[in-house]
Amino acid sequence: MPDATLITFPPSLDCELSRFLAGHYRLDYREERHTLFFSSFYTLKAGAAVVFPLLSGPSYHLSTVRQIVDRFDPLAPDDLKLLRVGADRAQVEADWKTFNDTLAFATAIFAYYHLLSHKEIMVRPLSEGAPDIEVRAVKAAYPVFAGLLRVLLVLTSARAEQALARARAALQGVDDRLADGRAFLVGDRLSLSDLAFAVAAAPLVLPAEYGGALPTFEEMPPAIQAAVIETRARPAGRFAQRIYRDHRAQSDAPSGTAGETSVTRGEIHELSGPR
Repeated sequence: MPDATLITFPPSLDCELSRFLAGHYRLDYREERHTLFFSSFYTLKAGAAVVFPLLSGPSYHLSTVRQIVDRFDPLAPDDLKLLRVGADRAQVEADWKTFNDTLAFATAIFAYYHLLSHKEIMVRPLSEGAPDIEVRAVKAAYPVFAGLLRVLLVLTSARAEQALARARAALQGVDDRLADGRAFLVGDRLSLSDLAFAVAAAPLVLPAEYGGALPTFEEMPPAIQAAVIETRARPAGRFAQRIYRDHRAQSDAPSGTAGETSVTRGEIHELSGPR
């Protein structure tokens, strides 16, 4: 059996980053997916936390993405370490705040605002891979699940417009850094800056290797399709796609029967609201 269990909410960006990190660090784990409401029961049972993602192992319960990094990066071989030292470490920490906080919340707010009015699109992303009873609950009580997300993320038209503007500003900053021809955002190899950016930008890029649950481009409302086309065309968007293509460890699709995915990876909140 895998050494650890990763409890996730399927479309969450934090949960996707936790999958990315678990694959990068070669962790042996199984993913257990749950919908909103239900996830808190399982995270409380596993690690006395009400938030997701939760990575629970024999001697640890890590309830934030950063806790996963801080535990496993010091244990990783040098070629897998994502943190840096000196000035590079300061840049990685600054990027962490910009990408995992500002950009991730901006893309989540923009996407959820335009998507939640479309039940026919969103039932699958909100429940993919969860136990059948949870999938049925999302289908039967979709307004409740959508309403909770609207409240937690304070979704309004003005807030969605502001979020897209913040996302564009962050993307422009990455465009500017890539203009010198660098292959990575910090130094000459993969760092936490690259992973955090690629995941935070995912709703505006829709990388094929995304391990969570997102609507397809064809399913997206016109406003999101336009933003995706715009983002994919810029250097930052192409960079995010390359990080996914070259560095995202692949996993089996969720079974959808027991709410879990078993993956042997060795082989292959400061702000409110889920993201």
